[in-house]
Amino acid sequence: MPAFKVSANIAIDASVERVRDVLCNYKTWPTWSPWLYLEPDTQVNYHGEPSTIGHGYDWNGDRTGSGKMTLRSITDTRIESDLNFLKPFKSYADIAFDLKPNGDNSTEVVWHMDSSLPFFMFFMVGKMQGMIHSDYTRGLRMLKDYVESGAIHSKTQVEGVVTTEPLHYIGVEDRTSMSTIGDAMEANFPAAYKSASENQGQIIGAPIAIYHKVDLTSGSCHYTAAMPMSADASDAKTLASTKALKVIHTGAYRHLGNAWSKAMSEIQHTAIKANKKAPPYEQYMNDPDDTPEDQLITEIYIPLK
Repeated sequence: MPAFKVSANIAIDASVERVRDVLCNYKTWPTWSPWLYLEPDTQVNYHGEPSTIGHGYDWNGDRTGSGKMTLRSITDTRIESDLNFLKPFKSYADIAFDLKPNGDNSTEVVWHMDSSLPFFMFFMVGKMQGMIHSDYTRGLRMLKDYVESGAIHSKTQVEGVVTTEPLHYIGVEDRTSMSTIGDAMEANFPAAYKSASENQGQIIGAPIAIYHKVDLTSGSCHYTAAMPMSADASDAKTLASTKALKVIHTGAYRHLGNAWSKAMSEIQHTAIKANKKAPPYEQYMNDPDDTPEDQLITEIYIPLK
């Protein structure tokens, strides 16, 4: 069986005890689970008492599949669980959280998965590792919000298929890792605005990020931070009018992965098909300098065939 391991980590401003209490209570998981976020109507049934061996839940959803998670071991700094998938295919995963005190009232959380794929899916190991790492990263960010503030600033609405207008733009092209893309964009958007402001054309819309290639296996991203321009802008590039799936995310930029995952789920489970020859993009509809993060609106467009 093709085996794989995945781990991701995050620092949470709370005690180890507080984090452990949340992780050992599966009734909190629908709030921050990266998979239940995608399908909040998933049927979930709990068994056992929270924070005790044998506590767990089983789930059944159209998009999340079905399976069962059960607490196997709890210590002061480590939690271990058994994860049995039933659909879309049967498999087992060994799940663990390591909790490490990290200074005053702070905890380093490391989320592990040790699993395998059916033998006929051997070619999917690298992609599966990348996908689960992305999901773990999304989940840990939501867990951090939930533990620290009791709320998660991320709501996603699938608007459906729309027809986009031609988009002329001037921007800064860059290649970076997914883990550092936020910092890279903070540097590139001012440079893109400067180039656009010096052009003879006019800036006519909110900033956009165009994703030429995202590789989850390597965790790399090739993108352009850009400003939409009038048609008379010199040296502007153009995205042609196209049918696209539109998804709106309301909340902190750190949770935009939730919206992209929900968009991919919509494409996977419906009759629409992405046009891989045209780049998807996101547009930031309000200014983060004067907008509370829970009110930030980002529109995502994924071109379709």
